[in-house]
Amino acid sequence: MSEFRRSRLAIVTRFYQQALTLARSENSPRLADGLCVASGKPVCWTYPDGRRVAMSNFASQQNLMRGLTASSIVTGDDAFLRQAQETTAYFLDHHVDQRSGLFHWGGHLFVDLNSGHPEGPESKARVHELKHHFPYYDLLHQIRPEVTKSYLQGFWAAHVTDWKKLDLTRHGEYGQPFPANIFQQHRPEPVVDPHQWPQLPETVGLTFVNASTDLIYAAVHYYRYTGEQGALDWAKHLYHQFVLARHPDTGMPVYQFSSPQQREPVPDNDRLTYSWFGDRAARQFGPEFGAIAREANVLFRDCWPLIMDNPLAMMTCAEQVGDRQWLEWIADGLKAYFRYAWDEQDNQMIPMWNSGQDMTGYTFVRDGYYGDKGTTLSRQPADPAYLLPLMKAAFLTDDPELYRLASRMFARFELGALDPVTLAPIHLAQTTSCTSAYLIFALLELNQHHPAPELLHLADSVAENLLAQHYHTESGLFIAHSQQKNARFDDPIPYALVAIEAAYQQCYAQLPPLLSTGGYLHGEQRIAGEIKVVYDRDVIYEQPYPEMAMSTGPAV
Repeated sequence: MSEFRRSRLAIVTRFYQQALTLARSENSPRLADGLCVASGKPVCWTYPDGRRVAMSNFASQQNLMRGLTASSIVTGDDAFLRQAQETTAYFLDHHVDQRSGLFHWGGHLFVDLNSGHPEGPESKARVHELKHHFPYYDLLHQIRPEVTKSYLQGFWAAHVTDWKKLDLTRHGEYGQPFPANIFQQHRPEPVVDPHQWPQLPETVGLTFVNASTDLIYAAVHYYRYTGEQGALDWAKHLYHQFVLARHPDTGMPVYQFSSPQQREPVPDNDRLTYSWFGDRAARQFGPEFGAIAREANVLFRDCWPLIMDNPLAMMTCAEQVGDRQWLEWIADGLKAYFRYAWDEQDNQMIPMWNSGQDMTGYTFVRDGYYGDKGTTLSRQPADPAYLLPLMKAAFLTDDPELYRLASRMFARFELGALDPVTLAPIHLAQTTSCTSAYLIFALLELNQHHPAPELLHLADSVAENLLAQHYHTESGLFIAHSQQKNARFDDPIPYALVAIEAAYQQCYAQLPPLLSTGGYLHGEQRIAGEIKVVYDRDVIYEQPYPEMAMSTGPAV
């Protein structure tokens, strides 16, 4: 083992050891979501009245659980896996709503690290929400199979409000019982009719792709654990609605497969953007853009869920159940998006409607859900992370267009040259300035199909950059920025570093896949004297802290 590999493995091992010792509850195996790098104290959620509660949100620790599992694989030390199992078992034994089967976790609920009492922002009524969390269900099922299967059923029961219309709510209620064999109680029926486009079904709930993907992911796992065909049928049926709602000419993806039904008169105040006033894109942009102005068709807000989280999770599902059609649907959506939205010459992403209409330079003429009046849309740099779903989709489908696309993007990031027919390396850069945990996984994916020492050396270069920018030497933790106050345990960086070592040891295929940047908490806090709805990533993990010692990164 090289000195760099040895040093890197020691750094990652130290990180997981710190997470297990400093973050542990005073009286249980519960873990904090993160730590202050200076004090080593757990991160806290601060309510508008000033009350602070140490956060333990197990939904925001699933990358940590995967990393602990991976660490045991590469180090041979079962202590990491045993701790993951102990923490998981305690959670499943103490933090499950017995009537609904739902866990006390997610985007709007956590538990007090020390007391175990359920907590959550009152503005969200402590409801159940998962949006691209993708829990490590295989570990949960290994520890408590019946509790996990009950949760997977309860998840769908709490979030599907009308099975015939496939009306969904991203906020599930605790305390509501559900019938046994929930997936057998209903049969999938047609919902989206592509012949009616641009008209989409109107629903009371918001059929967000991020909330829907977690439902699909859950149903596929229920099928894997039980063999119940109905669960798989519902999973594929839900994903198919997003496929049917794609733009008929471009094939570009949609953020929702429905439009929110207007249930109350539209107010004069454009800053009131509740969904019961109707489709928020139509309201903000309809006078200028007509029928295309629907929430489903907006590709200028946040496309990461559409081109990263959703495809990665859906490819995992489709691969696990051996569904070629499903894989082709995923591939078609990726090809359509990058065909129109990637400016290859400048390596930028174009803000647009899914009709392909370029919105670069457009200035909003009114306030609304998508931003304030005067907001001007601009192109953004492409992210090397995009190579991961493109490469996975290319290898899974053997699609020539995806091979060419991944090859061109690889070159555009100055990573080298890949054969546009097979993605076999022709020549590779020796170093790179890229800093992306997802790029490491893309390189390791490529190495699985075309093993080459140079690919692992390039991954080493990315790792060196990540260590230089994100490793805090004094605390042994990873932070998002050099002046950051708090470390988030669900960050994928340490997991990516473990994955490189697994590739060197030729056991990468044993690792659970990386699917998400991790969990979050969303709710009200008092910011500068004003009540605002915020994310913990912004108000906890983006807090600056002066004079922080960063690693310069060991040499490759």
